[in-house]
Amino acid sequence: MTKLSSIPDNHLALKCEACGNNSMLAVKALLDTLDAETTVHEVIPKLHCSRCKTKGRASFVITYVGHSGEAMLGARQGD
Repeated sequence: MTKLSSIPDNHLALKCEACGNNSMLAVKALLDTLDAETTVHEVIPKLHCSRCKTKGRASFVITYVGHSGEAMLGARQGD
C-alpha cells in the first residue's frame, strides 16, 4: 500500500463511479491534515464527490504533476 508520505509531489486523479465526475487532489494538501503514515487506500473511501456528494465510490490514479515542460522536450517529434 502506498503511503502518502512517499508521494508528496503527486496528485490523485479521481473519478466518481456514481456520476463520472473527474477531479485532481494534491497529496500535499492531504499531508497537511493527515498522518504521513496514512495510505492512499485508507483515504479513498473517505472522500466525497464534489458534484454528487457520494462517499467512497472513487477510482484513482496516482499522477505526477510538475516539470511538464521538461517532459514535453522528450516528446518532441522530428521534422
